[in-house]
This record gives sequence, C-alpha cells and structure tokens, in this order.
Amino acid sequence: MRLLDIIKKSSGHLEKAGVEDALVDAELLVLYAAGRDRLSAYMDNPEVDRSLVSRINRLVRRRAGGEPLQYIIGRVEFLGLDIRVGKGVLIPRPETELLVEEAIKAVKSKASSVNSLKIDSSPVTHHASRSFLDLCTGSGCIALSLAKEFPDAQVCATDVSAKAIKYATENSELNGIKNVAFLRGSLFGPVPEHVSFDLITANPPYIKSADIAGLQREVRREPAKALNGGKDGLDFYRKILSKAGSYLKESGWIFFELGFGQSEAVSAIAGRAGFRNITVVKDFAGIDRVLKAEK
Repeated sequence: MRLLDIIKKSSGHLEKAGVEDALVDAELLVLYAAGRDRLSAYMDNPEVDRSLVSRINRLVRRRAGGEPLQYIIGRVEFLGLDIRVGKGVLIPRPETELLVEEAIKAVKSKASSVNSLKIDSSPVTHHASRSFLDLCTGSGCIALSLAKEFPDAQVCATDVSAKAIKYATENSELNGIKNVAFLRGSLFGPVPEHVSFDLITANPPYIKSADIAGLQREVRREPAKALNGGKDGLDFYRKILSKAGSYLKESGWIFFELGFGQSEAVSAIAGRAGFRNITVVKDFAGIDRVLKAEK
C-alpha cells in the first residue's frame, strides 16, 4: 500500500467515526507517523511497510475514539512557536493568538508614546525592564509568545496544575526562551504581594458548568479545571479582577480571552473593579473575543 492510499483509507475511517475534518486529520496523522512533510509525501507517494501501517492504524483509532489530534501528535503551532501538549493541559487555539497580538500592540503603543515625550529637548526613554504576568498559563503559549516578542521583559506565569507547569517549562526549553518563570499555584497565589506588572493576561476557564457535558467530545477530553468557569462562566473573571489592580502598575493593562456572549458581563465586572478604557475586540468570526482594560 502506498502513502496516499492509506491517507484516503484513514480519512474514510475517521469520516465514519464522525470526525469533522476527516481528510485533514488523516493526512496529519499519516505524515506524522511516517515522518514526512506534505510536499515529499505527495511527490514520492512511497510504499508503506507493514509496521508503519500498524502504527498509523493505532493513531487513527485513537482519533476516531475522540482523542484530540493535538494530543496524539503531541504538538501544536502557536504564533510561530512549537508548543508541546498532552493529556492534562489545555490545547492552544487560534482565538488565543488574537489576545497575544492585541497585548503586543498595547505594549508597543505605550512604549512608543513614552519614548516620544521630550523634557528639556531630550527624549525620555523607558529604561526599566518591563514585567508581564500570565494567569492560567496552561501550556505557556501566551507567556512564551510575549517573552519571545519582548526579550528584555521579565515574564511570570502561574497555573494550579502541576502538569500544565511541566508542559510550560518544557515549552520554554524547546523554544529557547529564558526570560519567563512558571510558578505553580492558583492565580495570584504564587506571586509576591509587593510585585507589580505592566501587563496581565489571562485565558481563564469560562465555560458554564452546565454546558460542559454538551461540548464536543474532543473538548471534553481536555482538563475540566481549564474549562469550567462556574455556574455563569464568570467565576475566574471575578476572582482575577478583584485583585488585579493590586498587581498592576499605574496605567497597566489587563487582557482576557472571552467566551461567547460574555463581553458585557466581564466589562461590567472590570468597571466595578475600577478599570477604565475598557475595550472589546472581535475575532475573525465577529465574536467578542478579547477584552482589554487599563488600571
């Protein structure tokens, strides 16, 4: 059997199992198992030996059984970073890239405005090292993206899950990023009280408890602690915003990823917590996805 034949066969098996993007997933699984890139696979279409067929079949059965593709392959690309994931850690999604992009824009805009000021005809430059905090860091994708973009910054990230911290630490090593520290603990718990940050980011659990059972079977394989936002999905926004002001420098920013239909409620919580310049950014589907607010 040749490689393209087994891709077609695997796609049919996944389609029968109800996998949404059966052909795409089959191709990725076969190329992963064969150690091939897409171009060489389609140009050469090599013969597949029996041992490789067996390995591919095992991977396809796992996917057909509802295991997320990213857990099977063990990696996902996130803003140019190679992020390792596995059972026990939330899988990074494209929507979260928008949060990082908006945070980067805010930091650069602030730096630009500071550097443009003049006193006694001399430009004022921002010499102090910037510091960022990422809460509910999971695989570390947000913290690592910020650390890569701003190598002069000191980035701290926390997560209650030991598995998440393990993956995040491995991902920092995998991508050669050294200006980030991952601390285990709930939200601000591991952070010294006297420390303050220029920026706080968070992709917290925001699914309503009652909605967990109705999620796609692949999503239900991800850690419940990383999904469950309480009865109304807003528990973590309340917890974070009740303390965030104490950990932000004056005019510092906080950025959240939002669940569907949550922008008004989270904006109201941020306003009551004393934040200003509250703005919501839509994703490519037109959904309110990122909230930013200034202290």
